[in-house]
Amino acid sequence: MSTMKFNLKKAIIVSIYLMVGVWIAYTFFRVRKTDEVVFNIGAGTEEIRFVKKLIEKFEGENPAIKVTLNVLPAPTDQQHHYYITTLGTKSTDIDVMRIDTTWIAEFASAGWLESLDNYLNKEDRASFIPVTEKTNVFQGALHAIPWDANVGLLYYRKDLLERYKMKPPDTWGELIETSAKISDSESIYGYLWQGKQYEGLVCNFIEFMSSKNGGIIDNAGHIIIDSEQNTIMLDLMRDLIWKYRISPQNTYSELAEESSRHLFQQGKALFLRNWTYVWELCQEDPSMKGRVGVSQLPRFPEGKPASVYGGWHLAINAHSEKKEPAWRLIQFLTSYEAQKELAIQVSWMPSRKALYKDPELMEKLPFLPVVESALQDVQIRPTVPYYQWISEILQKYVNKALSNQISSEEALKIIRAKLEEIKRDFTKN
Repeated sequence: MSTMKFNLKKAIIVSIYLMVGVWIAYTFFRVRKTDEVVFNIGAGTEEIRFVKKLIEKFEGENPAIKVTLNVLPAPTDQQHHYYITTLGTKSTDIDVMRIDTTWIAEFASAGWLESLDNYLNKEDRASFIPVTEKTNVFQGALHAIPWDANVGLLYYRKDLLERYKMKPPDTWGELIETSAKISDSESIYGYLWQGKQYEGLVCNFIEFMSSKNGGIIDNAGHIIIDSEQNTIMLDLMRDLIWKYRISPQNTYSELAEESSRHLFQQGKALFLRNWTYVWELCQEDPSMKGRVGVSQLPRFPEGKPASVYGGWHLAINAHSEKKEPAWRLIQFLTSYEAQKELAIQVSWMPSRKALYKDPELMEKLPFLPVVESALQDVQIRPTVPYYQWISEILQKYVNKALSNQISSEEALKIIRAKLEEIKRDFTKN
């Protein structure tokens, strides 16, 4: 009897050990399967350096998850090409990706982005700036989370305006008048903006159009690119170069974000249209620190200031095998604390509304209220799957108008015809 009891006890102990062993093995392999999250990101060197620090902090708080950072080339066209060629094969090699706001509809329509409706609760969703509801939702489903916001702003030489007792311009007419007066006296350019044939030109064009209540596609989906107000604004863009001569003649061939910033930072211009990153660079430059101010872009008297939204967002690959840990990484990177650090360290504008009232952040970035105001009426580029084709057409023919190869009216008529054709082709497919 005692032998039977001993054997039974032994059997029970062995069974327990086996069960524990199976559980440990299951847990071990389950964690190993989900612990490596591949995060794709394209950004500047300093930005990547700080993102790595955030990831180290995340890994410290989540020891079961290891993040592998896959750094893509900084140019957005190269990133876009990489994504469409990789995601198009239903690759599982990407888990989390930082994507441009204009890619969301395209990627979502192709089935490449995971729906995040079941990941983000209503309260947290409402904590982000409102514009992202328009850019991140495709066919009723949420496909991305805003990570950093960006808007076009007007930078100006505060010292020169004070010297000539003039104020930052509220309208385009005031900008032209102020530029003409000061630029002639100081032998500098009046206004720098991005007119080269690339995406930056599209952003500028939309800002000009929107400041006179123009646009590309109306709320009903009709193409309205060749409207009277759009023609007037394209004429104005041409006139800044050729009539008023306050913008360089090589605006249409050379000026992009960095080329225009360099000219401004070298003291060769009174006004500059550019993104939020320029502020920090001017503060780091001894020759510019304290001499630069920021305001919203000018408008027409009957319009309102209009800035294009240029945010970058985080999304999960629909074919990822590690969606839960991928979501935990996104939660961490888009948290209040992480976004605050990104704003302080690399001047990425936060996508969480509450951060625009953060005292420490407002002291570090005194132009934050200007960004907040710009975000209230920010303009978004068309949220359609075929936006990349729209952009290429706009770039080509707006640039032709700027270089005086064709008239503004002719350029917009050609653009309309080509956009109608693209819309028809996409609708058929």
